[in-house]
Amino acid sequence: MTLRDNLDTDHNPESIERVLRDRAATFHYSSDMEAAAGMAAKGEELSPSLRMALGYYSDARKAADASGRDVSDPNPAQTGNRLADAYANLANGRKDV
Repeated sequence: MTLRDNLDTDHNPESIERVLRDRAATFHYSSDMEAAAGMAAKGEELSPSLRMALGYYSDARKAADASGRDVSDPNPAQTGNRLADAYANLANGRKDV
């Protein structure tokens, strides 16, 4: 699959470039979508709405990666225990948890 697979074939190169830039700009890492991608890779059944959301997320991730943006997890779990990590983040003064 390439970045252009989910674009209409009648786009000119400038509009394709604009669409890919827009997709890259909208990408935000989501651990839930990454988990869904893992489930899909294992062949597990996903709901139609989750499959569509995963398609949009994957397209945005590919475009962001191609444009040089970091698409990795900005806050990787350090202990393997997400609840403990959330408390540690709160203890460090973070408000985004």
